[in-house]
Amino acid sequence: EIIKDYKEGDKSLHLKLEDETYKTRNELPFLRNPDILVGENDLTALSYLHEPAVLHNLKVRFLESNHIYTYCGIVLVAINPYEQLPIYEQDVIYAYSGQNMGDMDPHIFAVAEEAYKQMAR
Repeated sequence: EIIKDYKEGDKSLHLKLEDETYKTRNELPFLRNPDILVGENDLTALSYLHEPAVLHNLKVRFLESNHIYTYCGIVLVAINPYEQLPIYEQDVIYAYSGQNMGDMDPHIFAVAEEAYKQMAR
């Protein structure tokens, strides 16, 4: 239970845990990324990279933008939509062919294209 509501500029948070009052001693971490970064297609671009920020970004991309793929650097994060999506068609393969990773939205075809380029070097 939060005893004292957090306000911008506060350096501590007051909580009540099982009949004991607990006050954080360290500065609080930044809790939110700027709005411009909400839904970013690469998690490493977030200003503040912590678990709630990552989960919020994935939620926004999946639920609001219908994107199942998100980069985290060179790693591709995928969320299973539990339905068939028209994102594996031949025209999508052609669209990602010859492109650099990061030029287009995150996709397994972009990762495959990058792997092929690196192998062919």
